[in-house]
Amino acid sequence: MPVTKGTYLAAALLAMAGSAAAAELSWVGCEVSKTAYVDDLAHAYQQKTGTHIQINVASSTRGIRDVRNGAADIGSSTRYQLADDPRETGIEFVPVAWDALAIVVHKDNPLSDISLDQLRDIYRGKITNWSQLGGADHGIEVLVQPHGNTAEGGTLREIIFSDVNEKFTTGRLLNASDSVVKLLVDSPYAIAVTGVSHAHTPDVKILALDGISPTVASLKKGDYGLYRPLYLTYNPNSARIDTIRDFISYINSKSAREIMRTNGVVPYTEAMGLVMKKVYENEASYPQSVDNI
Repeated sequence: MPVTKGTYLAAALLAMAGSAAAAELSWVGCEVSKTAYVDDLAHAYQQKTGTHIQINVASSTRGIRDVRNGAADIGSSTRYQLADDPRETGIEFVPVAWDALAIVVHKDNPLSDISLDQLRDIYRGKITNWSQLGGADHGIEVLVQPHGNTAEGGTLREIIFSDVNEKFTTGRLLNASDSVVKLLVDSPYAIAVTGVSHAHTPDVKILALDGISPTVASLKKGDYGLYRPLYLTYNPNSARIDTIRDFISYINSKSAREIMRTNGVVPYTEAMGLVMKKVYENEASYPQSVDNI
């Protein structure tokens, strides 16, 4: 059979098709990161490059450890790595966005605002009934994330108690995989904290904190007090490192930043003032500084 230009063209098209099929990354991480930026950025990136990103929802811990052991190409986490845990070493953390921690209640709850002191007293067990806050005469069900290596649990404890291992004296302890929003739908007297992008649903109400709502503008200015960075994780020794780095480059693009703002989070580079604020907060949380050792 003679080799023709058509044969060469067909072979080239087949090679291109095979290459496109091979262009795939796998992601694993928490539901908050998925809602905040992963879902929409993965879809936009595929439209731009043809590279498909397979999304698997798990937890921030999986978003770190699965990347380290090669079970996923990229991950997302709402916390930084545990320095003393060998399962979390050897990977890179890229700060992607700033996320507000939203205080959420059932959609029918009459409250619209809560103070940081009131929130602190709820977790300390000093405020136990909604009537103490001007609401119904009914006990408060506190949905609590575990301390330690869970993101919402650790960040909340760090901010309101200056101790990531603080033991809350009240509350219903959740699993890391529990969806706070889904639980609130059937819990009219509950209160919880979750990522703001995950909380934008008609089924729950987001409370203002000391009169300030968790918006992109208030978060960017540093006015809203409960916030944390969102990280993308990757292994620099991955066989797909070139594709991974290309996706990271896309995350920093103008169109990607617009997607993040639409989802209620602030692109990391657009609120660099929060970096130093977070440094000062961490110093307050860990008062034993280098200067006085």
